[in-house]
Amino acid sequence: MDARDLLAHDLGHGQVDDLDTAPPLSLLTVLSQRSGIELDRLRCMTIVGWVPWLLDSLDDQIPTALETYAFQCSVLLPRHKRKIRTVARWRAWLPRQPVDRACPICLNDPADQAILLAWKLPLMLSCPQHGCWLESYWGVPGRFLRWENTDPSPRAASEAITAMDRRTWQAMTTGYVELPRRRIHAGLWFRMLRTLLDELNTPLSTCGTYAGYIRHVWEGCGYPVRAGQSLWRPYETLDPAVRLQMLEAAATAIHLNESRVISPPGEHAKLFWSEPQTGFTNGLPVKERKQEPIDYGQEVVKVITEAVAEARHNPETARSLFALAAYGKRDPESLERLRDEFAKEGIPPEFLSHYEPDGPFTCRKISDWLSDEF
Repeated sequence: MDARDLLAHDLGHGQVDDLDTAPPLSLLTVLSQRSGIELDRLRCMTIVGWVPWLLDSLDDQIPTALETYAFQCSVLLPRHKRKIRTVARWRAWLPRQPVDRACPICLNDPADQAILLAWKLPLMLSCPQHGCWLESYWGVPGRFLRWENTDPSPRAASEAITAMDRRTWQAMTTGYVELPRRRIHAGLWFRMLRTLLDELNTPLSTCGTYAGYIRHVWEGCGYPVRAGQSLWRPYETLDPAVRLQMLEAAATAIHLNESRVISPPGEHAKLFWSEPQTGFTNGLPVKERKQEPIDYGQEVVKVITEAVAEARHNPETARSLFALAAYGKRDPESLERLRDEFAKEGIPPEFLSHYEPDGPFTCRKISDWLSDEF
């Protein structure tokens, strides 16, 4: 009895196509009772069992779904450089066309040719267990028939691809991903990866001075910018061959960022950077660095700036600063203009309203002035 007959005649359910997406709970309950497999485990064998980690919702009628999912993070571009998109009938990672790709090593055993649900989504390029490319095949839902290529010999994937796919697999199987800087939740990984794919599909004309990061990544993987796309479309609706190039570009971007070949401005880019080591030495004598010459002009500006800040709430400091600025100015008109300048700097006028400098600074010693005024 095949799956369709089993569902229709024995389990009272006629929708084979929704088994991997969102089967009714009643059906899963019956399957659990008949198979002895826990209900939670059966539910995780469906897409709905990955809500809200892999995707926010299976409802494709939410107009802000794409914005909420793919525009909250940033890796290659600052968020303000990306145009917010609104797409009708959109769900994260669920393609319009079926994905039929599998690992040739995993399916080498005819007795155990299981098709993983993760392979049915445009999430990975390689098998995280064997490090080889996923290859296209002909088949029916849940069953392998034959390879599209007559010679499906395993092809080793690049280091960048295998590193990205192993993190995706870790997110799906453990609920978290270990990144160089810290461990992150699986939900953040999937949204960050989807953000990266959208950034790589951003028209360069809207990127301003940050377009170089996008161009550098596409040059690094050897494909035309945006995989040759002239019009923007969401990743899930792209041609399958274009999606593969997009995923490879995402792996390249992560590798370039992690190795610090590029240092993009996105707020989540630093998650791929190693924490700077502090407090450790190699045990060798430290060479003294040549002392940089002191910029006395900058030091004077710094001191004056700090003095003005203090004078805004300290009358004594305000008067001392006023006395210094009033050097050589003894006529009432000049002093009044000086009081106006101090007021413009935010120093309360009442601090200086009845204050008159007691004599030229050239007649006093610095040590006496400091002790008197401060």
